[in-house]
Formats: sequence, structure tokens, C-alpha cells
Amino acid sequence: MSYLKNNVLNHQESVKIEPKINPIILLPKWIWGILGCWLLCIPTIQAISTTIRVKTTEYLITNTRVLEKYGLIATHTDEMPLSKVENVVVQYSFWGKIFNYGTIVFQGTNHNNVIFSYVKDAEAIKKAIHEII
Repeated sequence: MSYLKNNVLNHQESVKIEPKINPIILLPKWIWGILGCWLLCIPTIQAISTTIRVKTTEYLITNTRVLEKYGLIATHTDEMPLSKVENVVVQYSFWGKIFNYGTIVFQGTNHNNVIFSYVKDAEAIKKAIHEII
């Protein structure tokens, strides 16, 4: 069970979409981490840090809110009610287009944003979000 499902959701909410991070983003970090480990182990440390970040990040879209949780030792959560979402933007990098991952930005009415990074099938999730809203 995830942190968000155990600690953040209330009884009236049901999970509609659970976006996943595409693990392909770890590949270049680990290649550079292994090849560059002779450089004071900095690339290896960065690869480990990125892996921890990916493994501890959770995204949920319920019938009422958009939720994001990240962090291992210090846990941070961001949320936005679906009623406050004005726009949903999907951004792709060059590699994101090739490997089918993108960044979903939920733009709120009070200029707050909730950002889901490196999400698999970002465009399909955007379409599903519009159906929920």
C-alpha cells in the first residue's frame, strides 16, 4: 500500500488514475554512474540519488484531488482539488518523445502548479483527467 493511499486519502475519495514514472530515465544516470565512478564517485552518487527519488515518488488522481508525494526521509506532499485545475499541460523532452514519458503540469486557479515528472503515457493520462473533470 502506498503512502498516499494510507495517509492522505479520505473515505469519500476513490483512486481514478495512478500515474507511474518511466524507469528508463534511470538508464543514462546509471550508465554515467558506472562509467564515471572514477571521478570521485559523484556520478554514482547522483545515480543512487535519482533512483531513490524515482522509487519514493507517488502520483495519484482521485475523483476529487490531484496528489503528489516525494521524499524518503523528509516526505513532502502536494495536492490540488480538481475543481481548482484550470489547465493540464503535457511537456515532452526529446528523449521523452522517444521513450514515451512526459511531464504533466496541473495549472491551478491561484497560479499554483502540481507537477508530475517522467510519467509513462502522459498524453493518455491527460485525456483520462479531462474525462474525470
